[in-house]
Amino acid sequence: MKRVKESWLSVRNEPWFYSVLLLILAPLFPDYMSFILVIASLIFARQDMKRTGRRFSVGTVGLLMLAALGYMAFSLVYSTDPVGSFWSLIMWVSLFGAYLVASSVLTDRHRLRTAMLCMTAVVGLVSFLGVGQYLLGAVLDLDMEHGLWNGLDRLVYGLLKVPFDVLDFNGRVSSTFNNPNLLAAYLVMTIPFAVAYVLTGTRSKPKALSRISLILSAYALGFSFSRGGYLAFIAVALLLFCLFINKKFVMTVLTTIYIVLLIPPVISNRLITVVPSNVNTPADSVVVEEEVTPQPPATLEELEEEISEGYAEDNSVQMRFVMWKKVLSGVAKRPLFGSGIGIQTTQKTLSAAGLEYKHAHNLFLEILAQGGLILFGFFAAVLLVLMRRSLRLLKRRHNQEAWLLGFAILGACLALCVHGVFDFPLLTPRMLVTSMLLLGIAESVARVYLKAPVRELSAVWAGIIRPFRRLAENTTQKTAKRG
Repeated sequence: MKRVKESWLSVRNEPWFYSVLLLILAPLFPDYMSFILVIASLIFARQDMKRTGRRFSVGTVGLLMLAALGYMAFSLVYSTDPVGSFWSLIMWVSLFGAYLVASSVLTDRHRLRTAMLCMTAVVGLVSFLGVGQYLLGAVLDLDMEHGLWNGLDRLVYGLLKVPFDVLDFNGRVSSTFNNPNLLAAYLVMTIPFAVAYVLTGTRSKPKALSRISLILSAYALGFSFSRGGYLAFIAVALLLFCLFINKKFVMTVLTTIYIVLLIPPVISNRLITVVPSNVNTPADSVVVEEEVTPQPPATLEELEEEISEGYAEDNSVQMRFVMWKKVLSGVAKRPLFGSGIGIQTTQKTLSAAGLEYKHAHNLFLEILAQGGLILFGFFAAVLLVLMRRSLRLLKRRHNQEAWLLGFAILGACLALCVHGVFDFPLLTPRMLVTSMLLLGIAESVARVYLKAPVRELSAVWAGIIRPFRRLAENTTQKTAKRG
């Protein structure tokens, strides 16, 4: 505890610490609090800028995000729901501040480690609430299906006259979130950074507590019963297994066996449902005729029918196939620009097809539906930059900290993509704050360990404004000459 106390004393008067902490705490509070937390975080970050003489800065990822935000603003021109797109743009622009704070104040290894410790602690707290929610429901038979802030959300949204739907998730926990899938998305994106923190450096009491947080997060993810979350977690675990198998073979194998043995049956049974039912047919019930050779589906329609039959008893999967088909039809009509930023535009497409769903339940399709191939190109470019940097960090095996941070960034990208096949994680302000925070941390890691260049935000803004200013000056001069 002495080391924890010393660490606290070293940062308690530092504005940068509170600026990052407020962003890390966002998942603990309702979505409407995210905007207040980001504004407060920017104020603390500004105080740190005054102390150090630095300014808000952006790297390559930030420049791509600014370009994407500019394109989102342009989408207001052709959006099928201009009002909804406007408010979605306001949300994205305001929460971009989370990236600005993280990329500007996390300027050295000490600050990065402190941020990762705080993130691991918050992940543990969110997970603890999720596990407690499940145990209270399973053991005491209490109604604990809804999120922690459900009552407050009803009151606030009622006062604001905003529609608020309370869904029944059949025993699935969501902790502080309103949806178990969002809890799973948050956990799978942050667990890689928690793993990186736990595995760096020497033993200490903060790291012992971090290990407990990591165990709790695994169980909370399990009790969310999100199959997309399960697959994302497995993908991250396989990545970690492949990276460690050559370094610590025995420890890696034993840890894997230990984890598998500790999986509760209620979670493993849910995981098995990922496999289509026609693949789970018992071997002794299958009669194989020698003269009949199974043929693969000849057309896309046959493949779709075969998959649909495999999930005939799973309404969740069935409806996703239906939604994806309708959204793809909408994308085909507007492939380049999409229907405009915001899930409202996708909701209109689904509503026109008689489907009462708010989004496509697929990250990639949702991006294509909202912003077309152009916005999808920005998304792919950000992922490509992050993956290239993570691979460069993974090559630095002599620096364990950099190597593990490379795993964390690559693992978070992998988790987002795998989970994104089944859901749209960038749906709520809390998830956007977390995503922007992780992007900012990844940018800071590249600056500290890879010496990646950054540019002051003021210089970037001046570069954007300069052509328009020149155009205005030229227009004024021409008008004066004519006069």
